[in-house]
Order: sequence, then C-alpha cells, then structure tokens
Amino acid sequence: MAHTVREQILIALRKRTWYSGQELAETLNISRTAIWKHMQTLKEEGYQIISNKKQGYQLVDEGDLLTPIAIEDGLTTVRFGRHILHFEELDTTQRIAHEQAQQQAQEGTLVVCDHQTNGRGQLGRTWHEAKNEGIAMSLLVRPDVPMHQAGQLTLVAGIALAQSLRTFDVPVTIKWPNDILINGRKVAGILTEMQTEADRISSVIIGIGINVHHEQFPEGIKDRATSLVRESGRTFRRAEVVAAFLNRFERLYTQWVELGFGPFVFEWETLADRLHEQVTLRTRQATASGTLLGIDETGTIRIETDAGETRFHSAELIYWEKE
Repeated sequence: MAHTVREQILIALRKRTWYSGQELAETLNISRTAIWKHMQTLKEEGYQIISNKKQGYQLVDEGDLLTPIAIEDGLTTVRFGRHILHFEELDTTQRIAHEQAQQQAQEGTLVVCDHQTNGRGQLGRTWHEAKNEGIAMSLLVRPDVPMHQAGQLTLVAGIALAQSLRTFDVPVTIKWPNDILINGRKVAGILTEMQTEADRISSVIIGIGINVHHEQFPEGIKDRATSLVRESGRTFRRAEVVAAFLNRFERLYTQWVELGFGPFVFEWETLADRLHEQVTLRTRQATASGTLLGIDETGTIRIETDAGETRFHSAELIYWEKE
C-alpha cells in the first residue's frame, strides 16, 4: 500500500538511531520546514520523537497506536490488512466496511478506529468501547463459497482470534458462536454480516471488538466483561494484536475456502469454553439445557439433552442472567 509522507518519515526513523532533517527533506523531496511540521503532528499522534540540532530526529517510542504503518509492521499476510483505513473516532467500523464493499474495495481491506461510539454486537447489542483502550476493526472478505456456509466464518475468525491471543500467553476460550472469554468473562466479540448479489455472496464483513487496556466497565456489564490487561497484568500494543490476528486468520480463511469447515472442528473444540459441561441454550422458540458435546462439520452446536443429542444451527448459549 502507498505510504503518506508521515509514514515515510516513520519508516526512515525506524532504520537509524538519528536522521537529520536535511537528509529527510532531500529523501522525500520536501522542505525542512515541512519535515518539522510533520514531526510535530507525529508527536501529537503519540509518537515519542526527540530532536537534536546536530544529530536530527530520533524515534524513541511508537506508543500504542492503531495506525496503518503500526499494523503493517507486524504483517506477514498477502491480502489481509494490506489496505487499511484508520479513524480516530467512528460510530462503527462496520458501516465504513460495508461502504467499502459496495465501492468494490479489495478483499482484505481493514477498517480500524481508536474510539467507536456506536459499536454493535450480536443480536443488536451495544458494544462498549473506550477511547484508545480497545480494538474496533472490520475486515472485508469475498469468499467464493455457497451462501449457507457464510456463517461458518464467525467460527473460523473465532479460532484465529483465540489462537492469536494465546500467542500472547492469554488463556482465552471460545463461547459459541461469537464470544472470546478469559476465565468466564468476555474479552472480545465477533459480528459477521453478509452482502449478497442474486444467489451468491458479494462480501462478508467481519467485525471484531477486543477489550485491551480497559480497567473498568459500565455497571451493566462489569461482572461479565474483562480485558487483556486486567487478566494478564501485562502491557499490549494494539497494533501487534491486530497484526497477529490478521496473519493467523488469512491462513485459516484460505484453508476454509478450499477445504470447508470440517478440518476446523477439532481446533474449535480444543478452544471451546465449557466443553462437556452443563449449559443452557436459547433459541427464538425455546430454551434447552444439556451437556455441550461440541460442534459438527457445518459449525452447528451439539447438545446432549434428556431427549438425546440435539443440534442447533441458530441459538445462543446463556451464561449471564441479563442476556
């Protein structure tokens, strides 16, 4: 992806301990005054840059930013995250991603923002987001698969997210179909929305919210929500978390398109929360309780009830009283 002038400055500063303003100006073919103005903007954005009249500029710390260049630095992908739209504040990244899909944006386009004011979760719920504390992102994909398989992407994304978070030594589990938990509390959620044309998938927008630095939550969710920092006691760079997910998800997504969901059943069950334990499940028509057996090759959940094994394609596991 093409880099802005400020991104080119950052790339240069990463390569050397000190970089003079004159060298940067000559390399980028702009004035030293323009270089100085860009440096001030970068400092305002959160980059720690020091200057010295004799030596020039030095990048000391890149901070915890969700900028395209910060994410791109950790990517090993071919498509995912190679076109990134970053916003300081949005109502929801899903809206922008849907607009990008309609404008024929390339597969793998990522929308991220530092503060999402009207984030949405499953079943129309509100996703709580605090400024610069979490990750709000939406990824555009265009899978060439039958429409009835699109829902499996939520599970594949869940596997990728859980596996990538575990690389940071965070003991996450998956609550079917779209929640990521730590010690029984929600740390991340996935919202998958599909656009269709005639009888085929035009695009799928995968929205993901991750609680990273949150220490406190609103009254209504404080007993069932948590964050990476709260559970681990360590610090995180959000861009690294995003890049780790995209790297993992691109590989799994490619396998899913080629092979279907069958090969992922074991991986999902390895990460499943409350597997082989008593659970309660709610559909639009009724509520059922039984032992969680796992999922089948279509992603359908399997419950052992008094009537025997029962499978549910569309339902919700009930963990918390006010769900």
